[in-house]
Amino acid sequence: TLAKAFEDDPVKLFLTGVSPLEYMAHRGFAHVGRQLPGVGARVACQMQSLDELRHAQTQIHSMSNYNKLYDGFHSWRHMHDRVWYLSVPKSFFDDAITAGPFEYMIAIGFSFEYVLTNLLFVPFISGAAYNGDMGAMAFGFSAQSDESRHMTLGLEAIKFMLEQDPDNLPIVQKWIDKWTWRGTRVLISLPRATPQGAD
Repeated sequence: TLAKAFEDDPVKLFLTGVSPLEYMAHRGFAHVGRQLPGVGARVACQMQSLDELRHAQTQIHSMSNYNKLYDGFHSWRHMHDRVWYLSVPKSFFDDAITAGPFEYMIAIGFSFEYVLTNLLFVPFISGAAYNGDMGAMAFGFSAQSDESRHMTLGLEAIKFMLEQDPDNLPIVQKWIDKWTWRGTRVLISLPRATPQGAD
């Protein structure tokens, strides 16, 4: 159970704001994995796609129990497309999934997975554990163990692009700058949407 009432809002935010992003990452990596010609990159993207799908499913299942006890956990997928504070993370993934496969790898594989995931998951899961939310803690620690592989894929994609041609450096740097800035906006927008984040 939730030990404190104010834990309710971050859990709702996570369900509406982060779980759909995990599902979008699943779709994106499945799509990119089909576009890349190399077997190694293709298999790595497909494996990451499966991880992201498992993350979304585990998060949804873990938080579905709260729907019995608290208001606001219903129609979370419907809300993802309609709530104003989710426009920043939604546009991040919408734009990333419509980019080319190499830009997608920098957007999600590097900017989101390598730079932002630990900053998002660790405080949320630690707060959930502190407040007695063992369901959120379980899915968080389960997902966190996969993140080192996900980070490696993003870094290896950058390394691969840079090794192919020295002229790729300004392109890769532009993508890193763009997606790191956009990812920072995602990270900043989520806590501000909760009453605790406004303090």
